[in-house]
Amino acid sequence: MTGKAEKVYSEAVFELAKEQGNADEVKEELDALAEIFDSAPELGKFLTVPTVTIAEKLSVIERTFKGKISDTSYNLLCVAAENGRAALIPGIAEDYRERWYEMKNIAEVKVTTSIPLSDTLRIKLKAKLEAVMKKTVILTENVDPSIMGGIILNYGNTMTDGSVKSKLDALQKQIKGVIA
Repeated sequence: MTGKAEKVYSEAVFELAKEQGNADEVKEELDALAEIFDSAPELGKFLTVPTVTIAEKLSVIERTFKGKISDTSYNLLCVAAENGRAALIPGIAEDYRERWYEMKNIAEVKVTTSIPLSDTLRIKLKAKLEAVMKKTVILTENVDPSIMGGIILNYGNTMTDGSVKSKLDALQKQIKGVIA
């Protein structure tokens, strides 16, 4: 989940990228930067430590990223570092991705099942979701044997729980209510 600062940075860079016509490129770069910051958290820490001068931070950013990413992404990284917010890059990337998905009419749906989906079921589920949502659907699959069967769908702030576990939990509550 992203905070207010991430949303502010994300909105600014998203609007700029749309103006410059490189919103797709910036999305890919921010996703890659988020992976870098997630896999090397010491980079985010280094870029936010007050004892390291802004000039030193910018020098590291320049040596590492200049010419390898678009000016839009590079400038975002520099501004974030100057303001002590470089560690927020993964959150900024997450919020940017959500804005980009909205622009492209894409929905990311998280699917949890007790066993992996078969190819046939995955195709049918994706087609059904696309027909209902009127969006291109990207499925993110998760296997959780504890749900015992059925399926849980998460999209945005909406969750549909059709798992066996949730049905058994509801039945148990109902029985306890009758007995008590």
